[in-house]
Amino acid sequence: MMHALKSRSIRNRHLAAGLAAVAMMLPSAGSFAQDGAAAGRPPPIAIIAHRGGAMLRSENSMPAFRHAADLGVEYLEFDMEMTADDRIVVYHDAAINPDFCKPDAGSAVTIAAVRELSFAQTQAFDCGAGVRPSYAGSRHIAAPGARIPELGEVLGAFKDGDARIFAETKIPKGSDVDPVKFATLLDAAVRENGLEDRLILQSFDFRTIDALHRINPRIRTCLLGVPRLTRDYLAMLRQHEASCIVLSHDEADRAEVGRLQDAGILVFSGVADDEGAWHKYVTLGVDAIFTNDPERAIQFLQRSGIRD
Repeated sequence: MMHALKSRSIRNRHLAAGLAAVAMMLPSAGSFAQDGAAAGRPPPIAIIAHRGGAMLRSENSMPAFRHAADLGVEYLEFDMEMTADDRIVVYHDAAINPDFCKPDAGSAVTIAAVRELSFAQTQAFDCGAGVRPSYAGSRHIAAPGARIPELGEVLGAFKDGDARIFAETKIPKGSDVDPVKFATLLDAAVRENGLEDRLILQSFDFRTIDALHRINPRIRTCLLGVPRLTRDYLAMLRQHEASCIVLSHDEADRAEVGRLQDAGILVFSGVADDEGAWHKYVTLGVDAIFTNDPERAIQFLQRSGIRD
């Protein structure tokens, strides 16, 4: 308990400096952020690049993850689906989305559910030349030719880096995907790449959360969608032996966030892409801001004195 209180005291000093800077919108970082970096501590508020930073690069693609890592984000976030031949691929939608994934010229592959395609068939789509309309904008840079990555490709590419991994299992409603098998395959890939202490599994499907904890309790897990089920967040977290939760700014106040953190829970923001929302999450004192625009989120925290 003393360790938790000391950590929170350090954190509150960082956030107090940052909040004052946010209010005044000072241009330079404050001394608290610099002191934290000198002591080897992570930033008081980390940045999670949602789908690798989908407003900047092709979502859930290797170019997006490399760009986010180069920006210095603390977490690379992505979604996982399972193919017909039980390979885990990094993809969000239950079915291939024609808005940004097109079959290669001359390919016989057709748009279908990811679970209905073999891994080889998923590789016949160019998912980098287009962009999901909600992420389109002048700052988005396409990556023509980008393929749907396999989980192992992503983990292998970043196992020697500094970024942590925040990965979500997706099991579409009515799918025949076995959550235990999904968790088993994920665990094998994590172990192979030595990432047991750097990957956090997140999910709305608590079956995969529970299965992974039974298989390998060393890997941290994170619950999504808890406010839809209960307002007793800590009880739900304890029930599923999870130590992380994602909450929107209207789903908890600063006191609740502090109580969760004192209990050893990481509190991550909902996905937020503008300064108004980032300010709210700074005020709440979350551990990380989840965003499609990691570049500007980092700049915001730097101007706010929370980050070098």
